[in-house]
Amino acid sequence: MRNRGVASRYAQALLDTSRKGGVLDGVAESYAAVVALYAQRPDLGTFLEGPQVADQEKVQLLDAIFGQKIEPVLLHFFHLLLAKGRIEHLIDIQAAFQELVEVDQGYVRARVVTAVPLPEDLERDLTAKLAALTGKKITLLKRVDPAVVGGVCVSMGDQVIDGTIQTNLTKMRAQLSAADVR
Repeated sequence: MRNRGVASRYAQALLDTSRKGGVLDGVAESYAAVVALYAQRPDLGTFLEGPQVADQEKVQLLDAIFGQKIEPVLLHFFHLLLAKGRIEHLIDIQAAFQELVEVDQGYVRARVVTAVPLPEDLERDLTAKLAALTGKKITLLKRVDPAVVGGVCVSMGDQVIDGTIQTNLTKMRAQLSAADVR
């Protein structure tokens, strides 16, 4: 993320405005689609971020591409980003906005690291147990890391639940090293 402070402030402003207008879900969905298009069409980002192009031309392009397809609140937000010279933060703001929307809707991101991909039934069980533990809806962000050897490591915010074999072996090694053997 280029500048987390800028992204956070603009994301919070968009969240507040979208919530007041009753269009939060639609704005979140549309913004994700815009970022996906941005990733597919790097020339769009080059055009919008380019200093050689007049802001009025950029506004016209945004209106032509997104005018009737996204919520007016989001289109006006993009116009604001252009006017304030912050359009290069569009992707970072969306990431921060998505996190705020998830929190607003009662979701918690759980980063899960396993040695092999989780089967669907274990993924469902883990999601249910984490939901019961936190009292919130869970969004799993899965990552496979062969160095884990086995087990699972879950992190949610500043809380880590490490049930990996590697960690348990390390703990056992420390206990055995500290044991008084005669």
